[in-house]
Amino acid sequence: MSPQQRPPFTMDRRQFLQRGTALGLALPAGALLSGCGGSGSEQQPQSDTLRVRLVGDITNLDPAFFADTSVDEPVMSCVYEGLVTYKPGASDFEVVNQLAESLEPSADGLSYDFVLKQGIAFHGDYGELTADDVKFSYERMAGLTKPKLDSPYGGDWEALKEVRVKDKYSGTIILKEPFAALMHSTLPVTSGYVLSRKAVEELGDKFATKPIGTGPYEFVKWTPKQSVRLTRFAGYKTGFLEPEWKEILLVPIPEDNAADIALETDAVDFGQIGLASVERFGGNDSFGTDKRPTLGYVSIGMNVLSPKLSDINVRRAIRAALDVPSMLEAAFSGTYVRANAVIPEEMGLGYWPEAPVYERDVEQAKGFMSQAGVNSLELSYSYTEEPGANEVAEITQANLAEIGIKVKLDKTDEGTFYELGKKLRDRELVWVNYETQPDPSFSMVWFTCDQFDQWNWTYWCSERFDELQAEGLTTQDEARRQAIYLEMQEVWDENVNSVWLAFPTHYYAHKKGLKPAVSPHGRILPQAFTSA
Repeated sequence: MSPQQRPPFTMDRRQFLQRGTALGLALPAGALLSGCGGSGSEQQPQSDTLRVRLVGDITNLDPAFFADTSVDEPVMSCVYEGLVTYKPGASDFEVVNQLAESLEPSADGLSYDFVLKQGIAFHGDYGELTADDVKFSYERMAGLTKPKLDSPYGGDWEALKEVRVKDKYSGTIILKEPFAALMHSTLPVTSGYVLSRKAVEELGDKFATKPIGTGPYEFVKWTPKQSVRLTRFAGYKTGFLEPEWKEILLVPIPEDNAADIALETDAVDFGQIGLASVERFGGNDSFGTDKRPTLGYVSIGMNVLSPKLSDINVRRAIRAALDVPSMLEAAFSGTYVRANAVIPEEMGLGYWPEAPVYERDVEQAKGFMSQAGVNSLELSYSYTEEPGANEVAEITQANLAEIGIKVKLDKTDEGTFYELGKKLRDRELVWVNYETQPDPSFSMVWFTCDQFDQWNWTYWCSERFDELQAEGLTTQDEARRQAIYLEMQEVWDENVNSVWLAFPTHYYAHKKGLKPAVSPHGRILPQAFTSA
């Protein structure tokens, strides 16, 4: 969880081509990413080191506090493992055992018995994986340990009552109530990673940049703004995959132009590329390329706590004044699918095909301003350097000027932009570029009341919305869940706190002779890359 004034279109729209690379958002049911494009001779990787571009530098490698799925998560996926994970190479979100020898749910969905594989070692001489580590990891994430951990991802384990240890290698996950998303967006992903209790307690705050897991690669060194170095773990015994590379080097390259040069000069073997680079690499026989639509979403949030935005008619005016199709063309060269609500069609469950499409209507927007009794207004627009963010900001500024709203652009660095806390309340309009997991509950959870000062940057919440979110997580009936998520989106739409923009598409380039891997929900998996 990825996410810059001139009169509108007095220049060629192509001059607005995005200048950054997206935060990694969720992809639809995928499989391992296999390159396509180019038909030149195969070139095998030059060494035992795999070099992968990251679109930014790491921030926090603790699964309870990581900020960026395209930066932190590729590193974490090499280092950590969970009881279960998505099956590599599957065409859907098939869940298979990883650390678990077995995982059996009860008939009522209130408990899950697990048995661990034996002899699994943690990195750094932190001992053997035990059921106590599972208990610690999940209860810590849920805020059940002392001192209580306040993780922004605690909602993934909100239903957890306890993890009861039976013996060294087995135990039971006990829930307070059924949790429909457990096997979709909790256990197979970052919230399901199992940490070493000893390492977390011993390292304290240092654990964020000195992670200890059981994965095929162990964390060796982080040189800020230069590289993250991982080496193949000699004690790897999970047997889930056979890691090929002796070393993985993850290189932060925020700028697309620099990333292009790095790919072309063999400084990196694989990287996400910007839209302006697609043709460049697609026509080069030395590279394979691929594109994938995502489950993530981009929107403009409106902070309803701001006195300037508390009147719904002002928010309606903003929604009516914005030219979303022009934003998609200018910011994303028209390659992104327009979003009219939060759930894309690829998600399946929760998709709202009849979601209203709001086209630009300046006169209607002026009418809403008149109903609000407002002739002029000054608002800030907060955003960071992400693909299309500059262009969306500029068009927003120009569009709203036509209805008497002066927009001050507030561009901040990525680290500052994603810092959580009460200072978020000072924002008015804000760029929202969020990832999601393959369950609609994960797309909704960030907009509940308890996410104020965390990820609910609109500062809108509804008792009914929260009730539906809770019900959607406890019911096992798919038809009822579908109805729940449709109603949630209707409530959301009626309250006018977001202008939906797009579901991003990601583009990648890689050296021929390399077979990259991406999880079904769009996470790069460097540990599973192989020679073609």
